[in-house]
Amino acid sequence: MSSPVVQARAAELGLAPGFSFWVNGRAGALGDVDSDVAAGAIGFMAPGLVREHWESRPSDVTPRRAAMEYAAVAADWGREAVADIPIPDLERIAELGYRVADASLPSCGALFAGWRALDRPDDPAGSATHALQVLREMRGGAHLSAVAAAGLTPHHAIISFTADPVRGGVSGAERFGWTAPHPEPDEAAKARAEEMTTIAACGGFDALSEVERSEFVELVLAAREAIG
Repeated sequence: MSSPVVQARAAELGLAPGFSFWVNGRAGALGDVDSDVAAGAIGFMAPGLVREHWESRPSDVTPRRAAMEYAAVAADWGREAVADIPIPDLERIAELGYRVADASLPSCGALFAGWRALDRPDDPAGSATHALQVLREMRGGAHLSAVAAAGLTPHHAIISFTADPVRGGVSGAERFGWTAPHPEPDEAAKARAEEMTTIAACGGFDALSEVERSEFVELVLAAREAIG
């Protein structure tokens, strides 16, 4: 999201720096919807900020194009970021990742369903990167539902994410457009949300054997270490 290659492409498309490509690229998979629909799917960004980014998109950048451009630049980023990972490992990440995604219910989240339906790159690095992005949307959608089930609003959930002062707490909430008064952190509710997220997102992993699940974890951890 914040890499120079992504921000450079955002500028070429006429999108504002910062979160604009992230908003339009992710939610563009929903199609030409009202910004409240995009805000509902993204969840953790304040609806007013989503609307600002969604409605300031250049007229020639349709939602569908924004999603395809975001997927393309994510794959380009991946081709560089995981260049040192052996091709067979990248192919295996893509194979196992897509099997999990294809076995998961679309009710995991609208963005997940939209991203799963996008065209998939046909090269190992691009495909592995795309598969992991699809799974990221799967968990993100599950987490949004789990946060609500735990009795938290998105605003409250970010405030309660005290383990990361950049993405959580007051600074994280305000970066995502939430304003004072801020609620007090509720770390117990946040922990319940994390537990329920895992439960909600794990169904697709039944498509893998126990050995394959362990293999996938090892491959993803190795990729994460390579990216740094």
